[in-house]
Amino acid sequence: MVGCRKTISALVLSLFLPTTLYAETSFLDHRGKVITFKAPPERVVTIVRSAPIIYRAIDEKADNIVGMNKDSLVRYFTSGIYAEMLPEMAKINASAAKDGFVPNVEAILAEKPDAVIQWTHDAKIIEPLERVGLTVVGWQCCTEQDRLDYLTITGYMTGRNDRAQAILKAQSDTLKALSDKVAKLNTAALPSVLHIDKVADQIQVIANGSQDLSLSGVTNPAADKTGEWWRTVDFEQLLVWNPEIIIIPAYADLKPQDIFDNPVLASLKAVKQKRVYKQPVFARTPDAPEIFLTSEWLAAIAHGADFAPEFKKQIAATYRLIYGAELTDAQMKAILESESNGPASRYVELFG
Repeated sequence: MVGCRKTISALVLSLFLPTTLYAETSFLDHRGKVITFKAPPERVVTIVRSAPIIYRAIDEKADNIVGMNKDSLVRYFTSGIYAEMLPEMAKINASAAKDGFVPNVEAILAEKPDAVIQWTHDAKIIEPLERVGLTVVGWQCCTEQDRLDYLTITGYMTGRNDRAQAILKAQSDTLKALSDKVAKLNTAALPSVLHIDKVADQIQVIANGSQDLSLSGVTNPAADKTGEWWRTVDFEQLLVWNPEIIIIPAYADLKPQDIFDNPVLASLKAVKQKRVYKQPVFARTPDAPEIFLTSEWLAAIAHGADFAPEFKKQIAATYRLIYGAELTDAQMKAILESESNGPASRYVELFG
């Protein structure tokens, strides 16, 4: 796809006028298919769960989103920070998909969309849409470059490439500054971090997630070459890894106190030192435009406040840029999972 991405830039830039006017634009989606719009689509249906968040962020309005996946509504817009910041999203029809990403073609056609955003991993969930003449913009999952492309492609679709590039610059500037700090660390002494999202008779860990943990200056003892996102392991394996830090994903029902109170886990180094943390809300979807904050947060957890200086101010500025939102103190605490992380070592000292 690298070659395709180079082609995307050349193809699109050649079709944009050097003014604020929207010219006909063509670009390659993640299938390598040429998508052409004579004007920004006025009626867009999204089946990818995170696509409504991304489209709203780039377009700065929800007016042109006419349908979404029911999972998008339930996961993001019925409660929590997105529901508070973007209440208009809960009013969008959520009948576009059933059984995960299987399109509800009849319901989608009723919305008369100019474009449908759908995953590329299975031709069977795209073919029914194109068979009835719909324009499908394919997104693939789930590398870091794919996520950058979601913003870029949405910028092309909306005619707001300026917005897409501003958000991408905020991310690249943050990660460049973080990278400069991480580069000075002793690579032989980086702390081990294990992401655990389920604890029962067996323990479910994220073995090969899409987040680049090296950006935060940490290692993942569960990583292997299988490419499988999750692994289920027993306590003996957990003890062999004996991570210095345990991270609970933002989507998981667990809290640090649940780990601290579990007698089976009491001998783990991370538990003994109270270094178990719940990810902030901005990591709830790995595709959200603000996901880059997660790398900085983890670096601060692992190495100290200097790796995320004035982090609350940065969060506020990021949400202002991406969503036009002015966060309240209560929302900031909710985003940082301050209550859940209260018992964790130095969390209040780091983030308040």
